[in-house]
Amino acid sequence: MELTQEQKGKIGETAVMLELLKKGFNVININNSYPNYKNADLICMNANNGKSVMIQVKTGTTQNILTGFTSDVKGSIPKLEEKIIGPWVFVYMPDDKMSNMEFYILTREEVIELISSSNKWYATEYYRELKKKYPVGVYVDWLEGGLSKATKLHPEYKSTLRQTSKGNWWKITKLLD
Repeated sequence: MELTQEQKGKIGETAVMLELLKKGFNVININNSYPNYKNADLICMNANNGKSVMIQVKTGTTQNILTGFTSDVKGSIPKLEEKIIGPWVFVYMPDDKMSNMEFYILTREEVIELISSSNKWYATEYYRELKKKYPVGVYVDWLEGGLSKATKLHPEYKSTLRQTSKGNWWKITKLLD
């Protein structure tokens, strides 16, 4: 039986929760109380100091992980900075076995810059004339930053990340120290 996108999303959220629980944090999945809560999926808390952070999780099974945003034909995404309220974890799940999950952790600022920059490039510089709004995605290779293999797919775009974001849980844990 093939998993639905909703099931894959729940698996990604649960996998991120487990990683944070292993690091000693308390985690609540907001979607259990408010289905498809806007702007965040998880609340991660440090019980020792009371600090918390809201985290968005995006799970994808293809090289292009959708962000949930829609762009106009000129590359503008309304209220992008308002809607990104904390760090994001992109979960790349290349198959339904879930044994090869990869976690890419970005700060709020990195997410805004990457989505904004790549979307502007896609809309205005990628040899096309767009005629309608489109869903915004981020390629897994772009999440590798300076180590990017994205030249195969889009050699013209250079990721705004200087280095890989793979496994960089410290971007979340530092907010909770």
